Amino acid sequence: MASLRMWIVEKYSRHRASIHKLVFEIVIVFIGVTAAFALESVRRDREEADYRSSILAALAPTLDDVLRHNAAFENEAQAKLAAFDAAIARHERPALPIFREDNAERPPTRIWDSVIATGAARALKPDLLFQLARFYNRQESLGERYVRYAAYTETQIFPLGADPAVFYDEAGQLRPMFAAYVDRLRDLLAATRNLTAQAKALRADLDRRT
Repeated sequence: MASLRMWIVEKYSRHRASIHKLVFEIVIVFIGVTAAFALESVRRDREEADYRSSILAALAPTLDDVLRHNAAFENEAQAKLAAFDAAIARHERPALPIFREDNAERPPTRIWDSVIATGAARALKPDLLFQLARFYNRQESLGERYVRYAAYTETQIFPLGADPAVFYDEAGQLRPMFAAYVDRLRDLLAATRNLTAQAKALRADLDRRT
């Protein structure tokens, strides 16, 4: 045992410089590899942060589009309903207030589908992802309600023409089915205002995150 220890000491003494050099090289390689992994991690984190910022920046204009569309709808629908209610209050028999989307079958609702399809949703924080998904789901639902309203307008209202006698009874009161039709426009207006409030809150949230 003692001879083995002496042999090891002798070998170590003879090759000490080479051993130190080898250990030094191993340490250098280890440090280099570790530094490379660290730099790669930093690079990936930076790229992910840049990608997330670009997605947030791209989402902001889509919310601005929603706000512009909603503002136009709210202004027109509110004006038509106000004029209709004022005429009713004067005991007149005005034409029914009708809203129609310009050059479209429905309001814009497919933005979120595009975000999901491109995989951009992975760049969003879970809380923001949930809020956006809920918002666009509600926007989609509102679009479906408008489609039903527009279809009823085309199939049940337009074919009746503009003769007030069709829409009002002998006492000058709006018939129940047409009063319900006017209320559907009021419902759309109320739902749109609610969606506008959500869009403004999300828009402000995006500004804080960018």
